[in-house]
Amino acid sequence: MQNFASNSFPLLLLILLSSLACSKPESDVKPDNLGTIEKNLKIELNATLHPLSTTDPNLPVNDLAFLGNLGNAKIVGMGEATHGTQEFFQMKHRIFKYLVEKQGFRYLAFEYDLGGCMALNELIQSGQGDIKAWMSQQMYFWTWRTTEVLELFLWMQDYNRNKPDSEKVHLVGVDCQFPKQAVPQLVNLLKPYDNSFATEVSSKLNSIVKHELYKGETFATLQQARNGVLPQINAVGRALNERAASISQLTSPAYYQQIMRVYETIVQAEILQYNQVFNAETFFTFRERYMAENLDWVFSQYGNVKVALWAHNEHVAKNEQFLNFNTNSLGGNLKAKYGSAYQVIGFSMGSGNFKAYNALNNQLETMRLAAPITNSLNYPFTQADEPHYGVILADLQKRTFWNGRLSSSRPFLSIGAVFNANLVDHYYYTIRLDQLYDVIFHFDNTNPSRLF
Repeated sequence: MQNFASNSFPLLLLILLSSLACSKPESDVKPDNLGTIEKNLKIELNATLHPLSTTDPNLPVNDLAFLGNLGNAKIVGMGEATHGTQEFFQMKHRIFKYLVEKQGFRYLAFEYDLGGCMALNELIQSGQGDIKAWMSQQMYFWTWRTTEVLELFLWMQDYNRNKPDSEKVHLVGVDCQFPKQAVPQLVNLLKPYDNSFATEVSSKLNSIVKHELYKGETFATLQQARNGVLPQINAVGRALNERAASISQLTSPAYYQQIMRVYETIVQAEILQYNQVFNAETFFTFRERYMAENLDWVFSQYGNVKVALWAHNEHVAKNEQFLNFNTNSLGGNLKAKYGSAYQVIGFSMGSGNFKAYNALNNQLETMRLAAPITNSLNYPFTQADEPHYGVILADLQKRTFWNGRLSSSRPFLSIGAVFNANLVDHYYYTIRLDQLYDVIFHFDNTNPSRLF
């Protein structure tokens, strides 16, 4: 996820993420049969769905008991259909709370830079420190700088108080778009080992402590700029490898692996920044792969744990065509490695308000979405008698009419950080819903997330 409306973000990526059009299949029923099919879809959905009693994460999670089978998963992906919807964030908080309290999950992998989350996790683990102040000063994505996400992190911090380490919950980052927070985190990790070496590393990498390494570069000047960055990063890598034994001995092998993972995200960020300038598909291929690799590291570092993954629908979906590119999504990479041990919860909405950058004026605003297009997968979800609910797709697929609906490719709403109200149809991506998600949470009406 990224603030795609930033003036420094390449126009190519803005266009791709905010305006990618997709073809809408023709209706597979004749108009005179349409009413009958819609009626049966509604009947079947009402018989299968699980009503949600609340979105308030402070209330009990008994209504989520239908998610019991997720306890067999190693990773549970939790998506969102927009980056600025209050109900999505609150429900993901409730789902994580359920997974922790009822299913033994202890790790939350977040669509945010690994180094930044490592610093934030220190506050969550210690029970000390002002999380809101950290988010206000350090969290550069507006999408996460919300009351809903703050309440999640505060709950994690409070949950950990007076608990042994084996029962505490942990926050880990999987993203790697920028080196700005990774560099100071690397330096901080090195200080207990050798303060003078930490200072040396800081000096070598000081010039890349920024959001974008190649801002303003053209194709002609990009390679020259890269030649000024790579030697510094590579020199630090060699120095860390040379000191592997001594760092491990003075700290621990696990601590050294933390150091190397933070360093690896600096390497990843440089590659993403380089490809971001001129090759969108390569950028996304690397980013989705790197996020999967960073999540894999959680298991190598912490053992046989259970992880909940927080990201956009597009990232967590078990997709081999991420944003219409011929590349696996983060979820597609996880599916390839973990198979059925990776389960995914997607989110759907009918109409309502949400936060996004208005593509027409480049302003962060509360945007409005009308009723979904009638041939979309979202539309029949709005016809249920319940305004918000969860449904297990495998159960829904056992129903006659929904089996046909889920087994065909149809448009499904997906909005990121940018929205163009004049191109609403372009935010419906044609997918096979049953191949990408295991559970859907639907909300007929939504409210915008609350930024601070």
